[in-house]
Amino acid sequence: MVVCLRFAARMTSTCDKIENFLDGPFISQYVNVINKYIRGLGNILIVVVYCITLLLVITSFGIILPYEQWYQPPLLLLLYSIIGFFLFVNIMYHYYKARTIAPIHVPGKDHERWCFKCEHRKTIRTHHCGICQRCVLGMDHHCIWINQCVGSHNHRHFFLFIANLTVATFIIVIAGYHTAYDHFFEYSNGKSFCSAFLDYAPLQAWICSIDGFSRNAVIFSYLLAALLMCLVGFLTGWNMFLISKGFTYIDYLQHSDHVALNATYRNPLDQGFRRNWKNFLGLRRNRSFFKHVILPSSHPAFLLEEEEATTLMMDDIV
Repeated sequence: MVVCLRFAARMTSTCDKIENFLDGPFISQYVNVINKYIRGLGNILIVVVYCITLLLVITSFGIILPYEQWYQPPLLLLLYSIIGFFLFVNIMYHYYKARTIAPIHVPGKDHERWCFKCEHRKTIRTHHCGICQRCVLGMDHHCIWINQCVGSHNHRHFFLFIANLTVATFIIVIAGYHTAYDHFFEYSNGKSFCSAFLDYAPLQAWICSIDGFSRNAVIFSYLLAALLMCLVGFLTGWNMFLISKGFTYIDYLQHSDHVALNATYRNPLDQGFRRNWKNFLGLRRNRSFFKHVILPSSHPAFLLEEEEATTLMMDDIV
């Protein structure tokens, strides 16, 4: 145990030295240039997200669901269509809100930490983002796919975006299996979207007028959906674990440091599984799960009083 504590202390000291080195005048100028390019890349990736979403929508509703008439009952395909449209609306709504809501900053009190970049006090759960160049309350991480930080201002929207995306890609993988199989082996089995006579395929003539589009779109979209289902699904599960514990990712890292230095440390932000989720989802003031979580909603999350959180944190550290 003593060895572990000494190792944790040395690691903390090393991290502080690295941070001071990166904040030095010689390195900071290069870091600022890199951050500037990351912000520019973020703008490009937002366009990429919308383009990929458009392709997945065209492929799913224009090719996969019509082609699955050969294999699945009409009522099931209708159900897939309704759920798919509902998930699409949620994904677009929460993605837009996650990337457009401005970060929150709550000024700290005299005894709290000083941000040398912004030149003001910051609360215990506020952290400075070098890419956004501002302090962010409840910062979890900086996400290049929304080109801003995930924090108290947009964490709920970010989580619901990735959760709905996970479910949507899972449905594409399940519902589109036969379509993907036939188009993977089109040259051997002769089956394809463009060679099939389909009753409900309004875009078939337009899609098939573009040589090779249907096969390439199906294969690319199916593989992409499978990849997103795994990667985004893991991210969703990780966020569920953090939310259940009352953590952001930065809170979790700080908690790990405190546990390494003090075995009796407890997380002052953890108010229990049920209350953690209610706070995160903003289910206060008689808000319902269906109306304010399942359906798109712009209500803010419920935040702990900063004074209370700071007092609890300081009491446990001391």
